[in-house]
Amino acid sequence: MRDLRDIRGLKYPDEYVVRWFFKQALHQRPGRLLELGSGVGNNLALPVAYGWNVDGVDLSQAALDDARHNLGPEAGLIHADLSRGLPDAALGPYDAVMVPNLLCYLTLGQAETVLDQLKPRLKRGADIFLRTRLPDDHRCGRGAEIDVRTWRLDTPETGEQGLINRFYDEAELVELLTERLGLTGAVALKVKFDNPQGGMIVTNSDLVVWGRAG
Repeated sequence: MRDLRDIRGLKYPDEYVVRWFFKQALHQRPGRLLELGSGVGNNLALPVAYGWNVDGVDLSQAALDDARHNLGPEAGLIHADLSRGLPDAALGPYDAVMVPNLLCYLTLGQAETVLDQLKPRLKRGADIFLRTRLPDDHRCGRGAEIDVRTWRLDTPETGEQGLINRFYDEAELVELLTERLGLTGAVALKVKFDNPQGGMIVTNSDLVVWGRAG
């Protein structure tokens, strides 16, 4: 991996990825990990540092190019549009999966398809991490409503103009993960913070869920 000063894009993992990784003692039992929506690899850098073999899937080829620079040639980086389902190249079986910033950009039907395709690629007892947006987030209700709790955003201040965002409440998300991945031992944490974006203060409201695949 690169020196921190040479990293392209985001330099640090999501703080809740860090909490999950160490609270689940993943630093002590390396295996194979998949991240959906992996970006420049800032989250993947943590498991790589502890000997994990990693695969990352992202829509942006530019982000994947930066991830290759940041992580080195050993990382499996896959260019794919997850709104069309999980790519065949992400074969598994995986000991852990991270989905830190993806479900909000998919319709419910697209999310169900990805989770259904993910289930057989996870080992029984695989560790699961997921983070997505709650209905009291700044973006909720901003734009054209296209489905239940789903909008095509009109939020230029967040750089997401025209993107789909779906918002989940805690019970719905835990039920979805339980039905589709057999989630057990669920831990659910609400994360709310103010963030300066586009010349204004935006309130982010997220739900973090982790547990294990059944």
